[in-house]
Amino acid sequence: MRVVIIGAGMGGLTLAQALRGAGINVVVHERDQAVESTGGYRLHLDERACRALRRHLAPGHYQALLASSAGPRSFTRFAVTDHRMRLLFQEPRDGATETLMIGRIPLRRLLAEGLGEALRLGSEFTGYHTNPDGTLTVSFADGRTEAADLLVGADGVGSRVAAALAGRPTSAPVGVSGIAARTRLTADTRPLVPALLAQGPALAFGPGGTGLFLSLHDLGSGSMVDPAACAQVKPIIEPPALIWGLLAPDRTYPGRPRELDSAALIRLTDRLLRGWSAPVRALVRAADPATAAFFGFHAVAEDTDLTPWPAGAVTALGDAVHAMPPTGGMAAATAIRDADILAQELIQVREGTSTIPLAVHRFQTRMADYAPAAVRTSMQPLSWMNRLATPVGTQAARLALPVFASAARLGRTLAGARNA
Repeated sequence: MRVVIIGAGMGGLTLAQALRGAGINVVVHERDQAVESTGGYRLHLDERACRALRRHLAPGHYQALLASSAGPRSFTRFAVTDHRMRLLFQEPRDGATETLMIGRIPLRRLLAEGLGEALRLGSEFTGYHTNPDGTLTVSFADGRTEAADLLVGADGVGSRVAAALAGRPTSAPVGVSGIAARTRLTADTRPLVPALLAQGPALAFGPGGTGLFLSLHDLGSGSMVDPAACAQVKPIIEPPALIWGLLAPDRTYPGRPRELDSAALIRLTDRLLRGWSAPVRALVRAADPATAAFFGFHAVAEDTDLTPWPAGAVTALGDAVHAMPPTGGMAAATAIRDADILAQELIQVREGTSTIPLAVHRFQTRMADYAPAAVRTSMQPLSWMNRLATPVGTQAARLALPVFASAARLGRTLAGARNA
């Protein structure tokens, strides 16, 4: 059995590692010229995703992932604040549960580690056709072709593989876009970081339907594994930084923000945050321009069939099937879960206890049990933002958010008194 994967994102690379470890012939084609050429910043991988990676990576390989990830003390709660960084409410996290908080580039590089010639960079998928014997011929922009028994689209939002299967795009813009960047932590910027970020990331809401995601990435407080203990695979340690991402309705952005250079994106973010916390705005202005980028958010339609095609020799996973905005922090973990399940099913094919169509059917059925919930969770913050985006919502936010923050502080004070 030969499996061709299109896309070297988290789902595609996890699937490749799992199949390669099981002795299945697999190759990944990625149009990027380098694995470092990726958007996005910090990722949260939940317990299921961690179990999947632990299952499919060699112990030393997984240890390098842990050494590249912030320790559990960096994420003991998720906070929601107003635009002045006053806490509205928080969601505690179970410190006993294994999770990873890791940069997107380190994770992608580590998942690509060891694939060698099975990872074909700079290779752009153009199409496929089914041969009389049921196998596939997969075509690429440079004229090359690959034979495959199974083709897997892991090519993210705008997936060509999934669109060919569904006969249409599998996701659409949600009307909200973002600008994200990194601000290096220095003697000048570190004192400006809101104290609550030491316990985990925060999502702040402000008037006009504008939001801001903030996350502290600092392995100085300790990674999950001592990097010096990693002998087989070298960990990737990123410098300490504040990672921030502006979220705003598309109509909020003037002109054509996609055409702005990185420095202009930072200036635009500062302008859209007028009236917000002064230290936070200073952190935004101090961002490294080389890291700033504009992102449009997409999502699959709610209550839709994620895989409206018959189970056969072609399937797809991750954002190619169930695109979701980053506001839930679940896209990478869900894609890794997809890869884990598909790998388990394909291993049964290799063992002779299943067939490719049956394996794909089981995978697609299982994916439909959990992926829609992840999409709904990720869309929820956007629904809050949309309510605040109207003139009435903006005025209500200006009046209500400070009241909510004061009430939340009072509630925490009373709770502390009761527990004393």
